[in-house]
Amino acid sequence: MKKTLFILLISINSLCFGQNTTELKLTSDSDTIFWKKIQNEKIADFNLPKLDSESEFVFRSWDPGSLLEIKKNNDTITGRIIYFVFEVWEENYKADTFVKEYNLPSSKSKKIYEFISNSGIQKIPSDKYIEEWTQGFDGITYIYELKEENTYSFKNFWTPKSQNGIKEAEFIIYFNKKISEIGELEKYGNDFVERIPFITYKYSGTAYAITKPPTKRELRKYKRERKKRNKKTRDNKELS
Repeated sequence: MKKTLFILLISINSLCFGQNTTELKLTSDSDTIFWKKIQNEKIADFNLPKLDSESEFVFRSWDPGSLLEIKKNNDTITGRIIYFVFEVWEENYKADTFVKEYNLPSSKSKKIYEFISNSGIQKIPSDKYIEEWTQGFDGITYIYELKEENTYSFKNFWTPKSQNGIKEAEFIIYFNKKISEIGELEKYGNDFVERIPFITYKYSGTAYAITKPPTKRELRKYKRERKKRNKKTRDNKELS
């Protein structure tokens, strides 16, 4: 058992933190079997930041198109939310990416930190440990990472709104809603959507694409720009 736990700790440190040497203890109610691999692919696809294992407190909340991160070091609390999408072009569902980061005001970051710390989220286990929590192929999976000192948890929750009469699911719905309200995250999400430069795009892990219908003139312009991007990508590959 000790040997198994030791291997697990090494594996988690390698997956999450690259060359960082801080040893973190994975909580027993975590679940890294499937979603940790998906998360690592997302980090690579969009060049997203890995978890900072040197900070004394880190909370990261993932959904298919965003990453919210709150960090605390000594008396300094910072927050940011990063949005990301794939471009869909012809048959290519990962033709390009668009990523934008928004730094949260320090006052909002502090309030979110205080809410997380006092919410009781630490006591909610990953969904596979919750009796009668159902799984499915569609829907939204939320992932929470929480690092406090040398303890690290990685928990996922498949579509809380589809769970009937499960108090933990009701808590997750409330938890997400409250954080969004405190941080006024909706305005950042709306701004991001307005800035997406693609006609058709999709969020990572979703089964459908979203199209912003262009005029004929906009479509011709987009195709010309797309051709230039393709040429630039080919030239860069040849140079490397």
